[in-house]
Parts: sequence; C-alpha cells; structure tokens
Amino acid sequence: MNSSKYNIKKTNFFLGILLPVFFTYSYLLISGYIEGDQYYYRIFYNELASTKAFDVISVGLIKVGSVEPISLYVLWLGAQLGIDKDIYISFLNVLLLSLIYIFCRSNRVGLIPMFLLLTNFYVIVLMTGAERLKIGYIILLLAAISNGRKSRILLGASFMAHLQNAILLPSIVLAQNADSIRRLLKAGKFKVKFISAIIGMAILAAVFFGIFNEAIVKKVISNISHEARDPQLTNLILLTVVGFLATRNRWRMIVALLPLYPAVLILGGQRINMIAVTLAIYFLIKEKQLSHPLVLLLLFYFSLKSIPFIVNIAKYGSGFG
Repeated sequence: MNSSKYNIKKTNFFLGILLPVFFTYSYLLISGYIEGDQYYYRIFYNELASTKAFDVISVGLIKVGSVEPISLYVLWLGAQLGIDKDIYISFLNVLLLSLIYIFCRSNRVGLIPMFLLLTNFYVIVLMTGAERLKIGYIILLLAAISNGRKSRILLGASFMAHLQNAILLPSIVLAQNADSIRRLLKAGKFKVKFISAIIGMAILAAVFFGIFNEAIVKKVISNISHEARDPQLTNLILLTVVGFLATRNRWRMIVALLPLYPAVLILGGQRINMIAVTLAIYFLIKEKQLSHPLVLLLLFYFSLKSIPFIVNIAKYGSGFG
C-alpha cells in the first residue's frame, strides 16, 4: 500500500475516534460560559433567528460591535436553522480541533506536542470566548492545509471573519520574502516579486481600512485605553527568544515577528501575543521543530495556563473571572 494513502487512512481513522471526544470536550466548556462577552453573544445569537439576511451586518454592529461579514453570517446560519447555540458552536469547535489535528498529522507532529497544542490556552480561548476569531482561525487553518491560489484566497477571507487576522498580513509577506529582504539589506538588490508584494499589501491595507476604518479606529481606541499601559512586551520578547533558538531559519522568524512589536504597543499584549504564538508555532511545525525542548516547555506553560481559565468558567461563568 502507498505510504501516503496509508497515512491518510490512519489520520481519518483516529480522527473518527476523536470527533465525539472533541464535541464532548467543547460542550462541557462552553455550556457553562454564560458571562462576559458570551452574555451578549447569546442575546445576539437569539436575535439572529429573526433577523433578515440584509440586516445581519447592522445588527452585528449594534449588538456585538462586529462588522466582519463571514463570522456574522456563519452565526446567522446556525440561528436561522434553529440549532441551539452551544451545540452549533460545539460543531464549529470540532471543526477547529479537527483542522489542528489534520495540520499536525500532515506535518508529522508528535503526540505530546499535539496534545499540548489541543489543550493550549489560546485554543481554549478560541473555543469559548472568542467566537468570531474562532471562525477566522478555522479559515486560517484551511489556508494552512491548502496550496497556491486557494490558500491565498482563504487567507484573505480570514480577515473578513475577524479584523485581528489582518495583523498577520505584514508578517506573512515579510516571512515569504525573507531572502529578498536579506539581499536588499546586504547588496541593495531586490526582486520585482518582492516590490510587487509590498505594493499589493499596501493597496490591500488601504482598501481594507477604507471599508472598515470606523470599526478599526474604535478597536484601537478601546485597546489603547485598556491595555496600552501594560503592553506585555516581556511575553513577546520571550516568545521571540524561544522561536529564534528553536527555528531552522532564524532570519525568517525574526522578520516575521518584528512587525508585532509596534503592534503590541498600540493594540495591547493579549491579542498580539496570540498572533505571535500562532506565527511562531506555524513556522516551527512546518520545520518539524515542535519537539524542541524549549518549544515543548513553552507549550507546556500554555497548557498549564488554560487550567485556571477553565476553573474560572466553572466558578464564574467566564474564563477571565
């Protein structure tokens, strides 16, 4: 039997076993999450059941301050079908965890780091309190297991699920052109492809800001007022050091994480650190470096960090207490 076909069958077999585990795991987490942002999202979901398709964006803006069409319409679909919110979100969580599993298996991630990823603090946050961002990450994972134009289209679509994913764009463009940047800095030479990528990113950013400028400004002002006094640069620096020591391509890792330093000062540490962890883990998985001792230690820390978050859900109905 062809080894690739065998691996696919093996992956599908174990995934079939894990699906009910993922669903139960999700339902137990989210059924008790009734406070914080979820208080408003539960009201919003119930209201979507009687909302007409053309009114979804306006209702989303009023009720939860969201204008991202993909996330809003995904939630609207579940409400329109009359599916209980906890069950519907659990199905989305099953999809999220399944895509993480498939991505890890396709890149030969070991069982221990895979388990630590599935119990990672940020994954728990995605499953419970970050509804729109979860949908954005589902699309990002679909992009990660796809190739070529399909992958690029999905990456762009993820911005329409949550504005936060747009912050990934500069890092991704710089990482893909890391060699061209090195050549430009060393010898003043550059490829037309690199300049085209920069121009394309600038145009996309201008269009994106033109469409969502009001929502973006509100988000920035809100985050500055709440988080700028504690930018959590220490966490980003620690992640950069671990990524630098563990990666096979140190220049690419530095170039990819560099844009997040000014971003953390504007948007605050919590969401930017999540993006930084996403980028670093992605590159380390692709390099087959997730079993590096420092990376395992970092993953173990994030799994431990999820424990008080889950305890808070049980005690207070919200992971953030």
